[in-house]
Amino acid sequence: MRRLTAVLAAALAATSLLPASALAGSALADSARSRESAAATGASAKTAGGKATKGKATKGKATKGKATSGKATFYRLRSEGGNCSYPSPPAGDLYVALSPAEYRAARACGGYLTVTGPKGSVRVKVVDQCPECPAGHIDLSRKAFARVADPGEGRVGVTYSPAANPKLGRPLSFRVKEGSSQGWLALLVIDHGNPLASVEVKSAGRAWRKLARADYNYWITESGAGRGPFSVRVTDTRGHRVTTNGVRLAPATVQRTTTKMY
Repeated sequence: MRRLTAVLAAALAATSLLPASALAGSALADSARSRESAAATGASAKTAGGKATKGKATKGKATKGKATSGKATFYRLRSEGGNCSYPSPPAGDLYVALSPAEYRAARACGGYLTVTGPKGSVRVKVVDQCPECPAGHIDLSRKAFARVADPGEGRVGVTYSPAANPKLGRPLSFRVKEGSSQGWLALLVIDHGNPLASVEVKSAGRAWRKLARADYNYWITESGAGRGPFSVRVTDTRGHRVTTNGVRLAPATVQRTTTKMY
């Protein structure tokens, strides 16, 4: 079944009078995938103030610190950043979409996997969900697939594992979602390396407020956080915690910082 195009969904979100997160997020994110596997086609900015983990291979669902034995296909990300809502694909076009069981309602977003196949290994960023994939089936970018196997194969056996504290060339960036206001805030965190555990915000004179993660990877407070600028405290799944200041209530703008997670 065809999904809404990214352009149509973005237009709906931009013109809505309500911050309807389901409309503005899930429809936009779900529209970004375009299958290109052999099985499917017959061919195989503004400043705001890894190493694979070794372990026993398991089948199916990836487990922290363990390698998963499964299979890989490849696809093309049509536009923007897939279900994780990133504004653009990662540098080098080395990315992966995960099954719903491994995507885990966006909890895997922004993390990295080390994938090994017949030709070698590649590190890829989790940017998307593959709704039709069972656990243990990952969907790589074509460029990433070519690093581990001949694209003519279309589908190959691989092993993959989480990359702990992957090296990143950029500090954190933030994007405030369209429709955000003093009374409703949705915030995207970019370039954090490990998957995130929590995101908190506060304005001057207010207490820290914990945001809730949507399945399209924005962090939301339904009651808003004021007019800003905000301090944002980010914690990842490996215990790194940083705070950055001066994030503005400026929807649809990527705000770059000088803060790194580790």
